[in-house]
Amino acid sequence: MTGKRGLIPEPSNDILRGAGIYHIVSISGLHMVLAAGTFFWLVRALLSLSSMAALLWPVKKIAAVVAMIGATIYCIFSGSDVATERSLIMTLVMFGAVLVDRPALSIRNLSIAALIVLARDPEALLGPSFQMSLGAVAAMMALVPLMERKQADGTPATVLERSLRWIGRAMLGLVTTTLVASIATAPFATYHFQSLNPYGLIGNALALPLVSVVVMQSAVLGVLAYPLGLDRPVWQVMGAAVEQVLAVSAWVGSFSGSTVVVPALSIGALALLSLGLLILTIPASSLRWMALVPAAIGLAFTAAPDRYDIFIDREGAGAAIRGTRGQLALVGRPSDFVTEQWLRADGDARTADDASLRREARCDSAGCVVTATDGRRIAFVQDYAAFEEDCRRANVIFTRLQAPPACRQPFVLDGEALKERGATALRLGPDAIEVTSVRKGREMRAWPDGRSGEAEVAPAQGRQRPVRLVPEQDLSEDEISTGEPD
Repeated sequence: MTGKRGLIPEPSNDILRGAGIYHIVSISGLHMVLAAGTFFWLVRALLSLSSMAALLWPVKKIAAVVAMIGATIYCIFSGSDVATERSLIMTLVMFGAVLVDRPALSIRNLSIAALIVLARDPEALLGPSFQMSLGAVAAMMALVPLMERKQADGTPATVLERSLRWIGRAMLGLVTTTLVASIATAPFATYHFQSLNPYGLIGNALALPLVSVVVMQSAVLGVLAYPLGLDRPVWQVMGAAVEQVLAVSAWVGSFSGSTVVVPALSIGALALLSLGLLILTIPASSLRWMALVPAAIGLAFTAAPDRYDIFIDREGAGAAIRGTRGQLALVGRPSDFVTEQWLRADGDARTADDASLRREARCDSAGCVVTATDGRRIAFVQDYAAFEEDCRRANVIFTRLQAPPACRQPFVLDGEALKERGATALRLGPDAIEVTSVRKGREMRAWPDGRSGEAEVAPAQGRQRPVRLVPEQDLSEDEISTGEPD
């Protein structure tokens, strides 16, 4: 009702996420359409009760104006969140098309709404709310012509047959639109949140009728009854419906695999899948089948994600390193939030307090050493005393301290380099190491090829500090410092 979600218990949020219906908590497209649609239907139905008004007045346009006013008031009343304002713009464009006798649901209206939103808030283009809402609506726009095809059967004779036919069409429409919207938004959800809810179709099919028919209708009636002091029974009905929504969500969320953590989508895969969605929705001819080409390539990239091997936080307080088992091992003391972001980006469902995160790291008070999947030694230095040993034995060294100039290793990332680069991720290749940082972007550094040479690594404050490249040394396991995780 007011857009405030702070008092919702976190277990309730988890239940809604597990069922794939957390979108009902954020006041956005669903709420705006239901609220505006309620105003539109009520005004049009009431005016149609009068034969004079139905025959002489533009009832549909009057209802559209009232719906536009009601939607605007609802947006203001609920706090005018960014997602709510974008939904309001799209709703106003839709009802504006009704005022000028144009189809309310068309790709042109969606394009106009997108241009208005981007003109007002250009950075919204990179946000999940804009991408997912526009993607879902665009996909449903492509579905509308198929759903509008008339069936060849006759009109049912009895009231029961007409009721059953109406219920069947409503359920089919709900399931179909939910499935299409879920498929269209899956790439953006994977890219931004690294999670999918396979049973979201079941959760939406069971919960959305309650939200649409009871919860939102009670919300509108409650606001109208509030000034008269008659709103308490309305809120009781609304509360009972919300309890049923939570019960259904808990049941769906109890299914095995209700939430699947997947690796973060690459920008290239997201761009190809987005291109496929655009080709599917923009052409009005059979050219839309060309969308299968970029979509198939994007799915191929998704099936084989290119993951990073080392994640280092911006201050060098800790990192996550891919060990010999292919999973990330935690060293140092990064924050729980940062750790969970690393894990989700890697498609790892473990939490920051999972004890298995520390098993592959051999640590003592001076630092940690982890053996990477290709056998190279990765050292995290916490004390200056560790540089002498790690600079002789490790292949990659990172630290929040300042490394000594004599440290002869292929790659050294010290405190000065981290200040210049910020949070950094490394990908270890057979011939080169890829460095991606917040401030410097993507860099490539060659591994040693058996000859001594110099590579400028970790520049700081206008000074280039060379680090010598030397061949890897064959180390035995007992030469590596061991100890309990810090």
